[in-house]
Amino acid sequence: MAEKTPAVDEPDQSLLTTNERETLRLALERGYFAVPRETTLVDLSNELNRSDVQVSEEIRQGIATVLQRPSALELPPEDIRTDGGGTSRLDRIFDVLKHPYRRRILMLVSEHNPRDEDEFSVGELATEDDDLELLTTELYHVHLPKLADAGYIEWDEDTHTIRRGPNFDEIAPLLRLMDDHQDELPEGWP
Repeated sequence: MAEKTPAVDEPDQSLLTTNERETLRLALERGYFAVPRETTLVDLSNELNRSDVQVSEEIRQGIATVLQRPSALELPPEDIRTDGGGTSRLDRIFDVLKHPYRRRILMLVSEHNPRDEDEFSVGELATEDDDLELLTTELYHVHLPKLADAGYIEWDEDTHTIRRGPNFDEIAPLLRLMDDHQDELPEGWP
């Protein structure tokens, strides 16, 4: 008999969502599975700030997943599929890309490697409404550290050098996509 293969668009049902993991963790901590129960579904729902129907479904689906694959509870966070309630790798990428300065920095880095900070001016990243002194402060205290923390760039504060970081390949396809379709993206990209 042929083995059934899931469709490409179907999420891997052997993995817990972030919400399912959080709900199961809280239910265990609060004694929802204890006999007699030490908390109610309504209490869990209130604490999670979700409807009791949603929490009930997360418990049901989470338990089904764990019964099918007990190791699902041991998966590293980057392997957890997310349904909007948590942070997946893709969420982190979009978080980094949401600021125009970071998009511009990443586009500049993708075009040149290694990239010396002195090769691009603050003016290249600024719009006419920006305060250049404030932008410089933001670059050094917000945007460059955030990109470096994500591993998308390596930033040497002493030599003022920016180059591709160890995780740059993770974001490179989206940068290429943005570059290839600039005319189709909303204003402000990158």
